[in-house]
Amino acid sequence: MQIAVTPKASAWIVVPEFPPPGWERAEARRRTYGPAGGDPRRRASLEDLLIALRRIERRSPLARLLHVGDGERGLFAVDLSLVVVHDDGSKEGRHATQLGLLDENLPGAEPHRVRPNLSTAGYWALAEGGEMGSTLRPCAVVVLRKAGLPTVPVDLLMRVWGAPPAQVAPLIGEVVALADDVAPADLQRSPTSPGPVSTAATP
Repeated sequence: MQIAVTPKASAWIVVPEFPPPGWERAEARRRTYGPAGGDPRRRASLEDLLIALRRIERRSPLARLLHVGDGERGLFAVDLSLVVVHDDGSKEGRHATQLGLLDENLPGAEPHRVRPNLSTAGYWALAEGGEMGSTLRPCAVVVLRKAGLPTVPVDLLMRVWGAPPAQVAPLIGEVVALADDVAPADLQRSPTSPGPVSTAATP
């Protein structure tokens, strides 16, 4: 299922899969320009990072974001996807599905319940240890279900990577808040499940 996201521009960069020529350089220049001009080394570093993020394989329809809100210390990536679910929509069914998604994407992590608003609920978890998260082994995972989406039932799956868990933990609220900026982009396509996940009814 295709996904569209329109996050807060001051904190996030949406990394397109097929950007126009020169997009990375233009975005890096815009992000690093200040009153005294730009820092060439910082600009080059961000440009290289954006190129790398674009080139890393996307094995399913997803939106890839780079968090830049806290400068270099706050840099991490988030892959967002919509996962079709097949539970009965009850509270118990939703919990079982979401906990299953957490365990498949971050085995053994401790789940924490989260309800950012009355129409959205789910769980998040952090990886143990201090290793940098990757697309195969994220440093954090968030699973949320939104009421009222005009689609088959789906969970919003957010896989956080590119930083150690301790760096992401204080900013997990900003990741959770992305749920308000997400919507299905193409309701005509057949739903697919992303990457390593398997398997969304009202909170």
